Order: sequence, then structure tokens, then C-alpha cells
Amino acid sequence: MGRYLLSIGSNCHCAAEMMARAENWLRNHFDDVDSSGIYRTRAHNGRSADYLNMVARGTSRLTAGEVAALAKEFERQCGRTPQSKLTGCVEMDVDVIAADNTIIRPGEFTRAYFTEGFSRLEPAGAQRPEYISS
Repeated sequence: MGRYLLSIGSNCHCAAEMMARAENWLRNHFDDVDSSGIYRTRAHNGRSADYLNMVARGTSRLTAGEVAALAKEFERQCGRTPQSKLTGCVEMDVDVIAADNTIIRPGEFTRAYFTEGFSRLEPAGAQRPEYISS
């Protein structure tokens, strides 16, 4: 069983609905899901609409590559296209940030929209898993 850390966000007009879909998707495809809950952040580019975000952790029998492919398929099902970022409206963005304890997207791991949610995964003072860069 692999343990995955995911970053999820949406900034389209129906972002709240998209995030509800993401919560269902997580429950349907992962075991032992733990979530930061949904929170709002400014777009990383400083120009697009604010995002609703969530950081989630869960386990799966799938490989990291399979989880990434599953995430991209979910994005497409939510209406994400290659033009989404260009238009400034991202229906769904799901990134696999870490697999087991290895960070596979170190740039994302340090961005404010991710670190805010990551800090919400564990209660204050709890022992946090150690992550290493790939």
C-alpha cells in the first residue's frame, strides 16, 4: 500500500461544487483519507481568481504513476483542458506531491497554497512524517 499526499484546487465559478466532487473522488479511490479541509488562497500567478484548495493524504494499492494518471483523468472529467490555465479558470487541479515519504514535486511542496493545507493535516504538536526530496 502506497501513501500519497495530494494537492487539490479549483478557481472556476463552480469551485465549491468541484471541491465537493474532489472529496467524493478521494473517498472512492483512496483508503485512510485525511484532509486539510477546504480553504481559500490567492492564485499563485497573482492574476487569476482565488482558489479553493485542499491537501489530502491517503493510501492506495496503485503505483505513483497510476495515481498521477488517475488524478489527470479526474481533472479531465471535471472539465479541465490544456487551455484552462491560459484562460485563468482551472476547473480542477490535482497533483501528487509525495509518494510514501518521497517528495516528487518539491516546488509545489513549498508553495503557500500547499503549505497552508499541509499544516492543517496534523494537530499542533503531533509527530509529522518526514519527507525527503526525490
